[in-house]
Amino acid sequence: MPSTKLTEAGVKRLSKPESGQVDHFDAYIPGFGIRVSKKGRKSWFVTYRVKAGPARGKQRRYTFPSSYPALGLAEARQKAREVLEAIERGEDPSLDKRNHLLSVSTAVSFREAVEVFVQRYAKPRNKSWKETQRILIKCADSGLGERALESIQHRELASLIDQISETAPVMANRTLSALKKMMSWHVGRGTIFTSPSEAIDPPAKEVQRERALNDNEIRWFWQACDEVGYPFGDLFKLLLVTGQRRNEVGAACWAEFDLDKNLWLVPRQRTKPDRDHEVALTGIAIQLLYSLPRRGSLLFSTSANGERLVSGYSQAKVRLSEKMEAIAGQGITPWRIHDLRRTAGTGMAASGIPVSTISRVLNHAEGGVTQIYNRFTYSDEKRQALEKWESYLQNILSEKI
Repeated sequence: MPSTKLTEAGVKRLSKPESGQVDHFDAYIPGFGIRVSKKGRKSWFVTYRVKAGPARGKQRRYTFPSSYPALGLAEARQKAREVLEAIERGEDPSLDKRNHLLSVSTAVSFREAVEVFVQRYAKPRNKSWKETQRILIKCADSGLGERALESIQHRELASLIDQISETAPVMANRTLSALKKMMSWHVGRGTIFTSPSEAIDPPAKEVQRERALNDNEIRWFWQACDEVGYPFGDLFKLLLVTGQRRNEVGAACWAEFDLDKNLWLVPRQRTKPDRDHEVALTGIAIQLLYSLPRRGSLLFSTSANGERLVSGYSQAKVRLSEKMEAIAGQGITPWRIHDLRRTAGTGMAASGIPVSTISRVLNHAEGGVTQIYNRFTYSDEKRQALEKWESYLQNILSEKI
């Protein structure tokens, strides 16, 4: 069989075939090579002839549990030598489905499994992949990191989830969800045979939030925003006026705005439903935009050149809440930044806007046939909804506390 001197750079450059799969044999170690599938998966293998037993003389292939890039070329060559040494001793590694012939170090570690899952699945598919990565790395740092993925037991993950739930029950749910997705993905890839996270129930019952600011709270909020000033005071105001998501407003660029047409086009790369989203800009929003400093490409920035995204939302929210309570002269029921979005939706509903239109203003995800076939943008309806919300908001702000 033709072979070549495999190198780390050469393996990285191997392109996927249009169909089927292609084997690339290494010139250094007989029978050792890497298979590239049409989906781009690169799997290390050793072909050999059985030395003893009933299958003596038969040609077989042993595929490593770890694939590239989790297992690099140098490590793969070493594992190939171990496999060939075992074959010389009369063993047949391909018969051991769980690959216990080699040491546990041959198997994919939990940390390697996280890296491969994030790069091949989470990152290409989910805008929230960084949060998934953070959660799984935290699991790795808890003591699972260097353990072989196949050695991790159900009871260990259940215990980890229980520990998290003692202080952060909702985060325990998120951790369990991330673990289940990763383990299921690795089962599908053949890295492990069963998922140790199956049959673990979410520890916390999550209740859908219903918090929206009332009229007095809206007035206190607006005054507190004036005191906080740029960037967070203005950012929070725009969140309430437009009803859009925190990251969509916080990372908004001037290039997305057409102030002549009073429109903001949020590109699909920055929206949760992965589609372009048109937001009508009403009078209050336009006034806010014209009042902002034009330092760079971003509307809201903590750098002098306007090119660094704002950070520290939690601390800013705490300061704002403290100012609200000082203005009100009393305590205020705790609220979250996301509740501003719910407040806008509630105000539109109180103004007589249909739920379906409110959903489009807020850019909720659509599913099924609606998502595929309905490409109408409902621009007029969305503008009317935001104008009615603005009128509703202006009436609240004009009243004396």
